[in-house]
Amino acid sequence: MRKRRNDLRKSAIRYWRKEVLRLAQSGDMEGARRAFAMFQKAVDKAADRGAIHPNKAARLKSRLAAKVFGG
Repeated sequence: MRKRRNDLRKSAIRYWRKEVLRLAQSGDMEGARRAFAMFQKAVDKAADRGAIHPNKAARLKSRLAAKVFGG
C-alpha cells in the first residue's frame, strides 16, 4: 500500500515537471508558472511524506526553476 502511494506521488512529480517544460517551450509563461506551483506542491508533499528525500525535493525545484525561468 505504501509503495503504491509513493509511486503515485512520484508520478505526479514527473507529470507536473513535463507540463512545466511543455508550457514554457510553447511560450505560455503564465501557464508554466501555474504548473510550476503545482509541481512545487507535489514535490513538497512527496518530501514531507517520505516518498523522496528533502534534499532531492530542493534539487528538483531548483533545477527546474533555473531551466524554465532562468537562474
